[in-house]
Amino acid sequence: MTPNNDSICFALGMKDSNLIWMDYFYAFINLAKGTRKKLYPDIRKCRIYEFKLRNQLISCPNCHHRRLVKFGYSTVQTVFTTDDASHPVFLRIHKQRLRCKDCRRTFMAQSNVVRKYCHIANKVRAKVTMSFQDDRSLESIARDNTISPSTVLRYLDASRSIAPLYQRQLPTNLAMDEFRGVHRQLHFICIDNDHHRIQTILPDRFKRTIENYFLTFTPAERSRLYTISVDLSSYYQDIARRLFPHAEIIIDRFHIIAMMTRAFNQYRAQAMKQFPKTSRQYRLLKFSWQLYLKSATNLSYEHEYYDRHLRQKVTSGERVDLGLAINDRLRADYQFLQNVMQNLKQRNLDQLTESLYPGTELSPQMTAVLHTLRHNLMYVLNASRFDYSNGTIEGINRMIKQIQRTAFGFRNYNHLVYRIHFRQMAQKKNQAA
Repeated sequence: MTPNNDSICFALGMKDSNLIWMDYFYAFINLAKGTRKKLYPDIRKCRIYEFKLRNQLISCPNCHHRRLVKFGYSTVQTVFTTDDASHPVFLRIHKQRLRCKDCRRTFMAQSNVVRKYCHIANKVRAKVTMSFQDDRSLESIARDNTISPSTVLRYLDASRSIAPLYQRQLPTNLAMDEFRGVHRQLHFICIDNDHHRIQTILPDRFKRTIENYFLTFTPAERSRLYTISVDLSSYYQDIARRLFPHAEIIIDRFHIIAMMTRAFNQYRAQAMKQFPKTSRQYRLLKFSWQLYLKSATNLSYEHEYYDRHLRQKVTSGERVDLGLAINDRLRADYQFLQNVMQNLKQRNLDQLTESLYPGTELSPQMTAVLHTLRHNLMYVLNASRFDYSNGTIEGINRMIKQIQRTAFGFRNYNHLVYRIHFRQMAQKKNQAA
């Protein structure tokens, strides 16, 4: 092979010794398909690399005789990878044909650059598969690789072995949740809470579907499950108790605090509306509401700032005290919220249990929260005992929302699951780096 041939093949990343470089040049090609070629032409300036592919057959694959003669060339144009989508790259390969004198069969030369009967290079296929890990739409991937979106979709279907739908083993610690996906339907998702890998994604969240999946594992495998992290919904708690009798159920700490802060804000707004909008009490409860939700240990009684709503200088701690002085129930709710937050953070089980039995009268909204926490007392205490939570699975749900937003939604459940697995593979790779 000539030095020029070696240089061209090295630059293109091809390792087929039977390819002989002939020429390279620019040409204007209509990239539109089918009837769109005349109605909506897409003419672009393309780079063409011209090669000759030798046929190395010695004997006939059909009759095994060695009476092969040259029988011309068959020219094919193959899509190749490019770093500039505005100038696509094509390989114009002249494939040598051989003909057997005995059986009259013809054989065309084949290369590892492109598959048989295919006009898209293997490097393009590999690049498209790697692009599934990025936060991009199929249309964008197709445009950068000079192929059609339907071809990208076929490659996504062919990559299902890389992104398995189900894991074959149960982890020791599990987290369960759901997300809204195809056709606005809720899908069940659970992850390995130790390694943060997706265990499975199911097409719905019906109890029968979830139970049928977990019943594929033997009772011995299910008995090895140690913890299950869920939200405050009793839906998953029933499933966990039925299928995993030895597992500890953990209520996610974020959902506990979120439910309490939501109840506090509801009663704060209710108390605020009892005063005229121009009153000082209304302004105290209306504005700077974020300070009420902060941990009391993060409030300062030393650093003053000017509050434009109160028209005076106050510290963050004084600002909260002024608002709580308006309503006794609001103060009791605030104290209850702070006690639970502090005890959860400090992992104090005895103090957390005592805080769930306050001696003061709470608002109706916070009283409902209190009854819920007492009803799930053992699971709430487990949230303080164990380090596991639903934080990772909530982050994965956020990633799934972004995937759907970028793709403008999905109509096929499997395509959504494949993209989720590919995207998680990319994030794991970035974390390892």
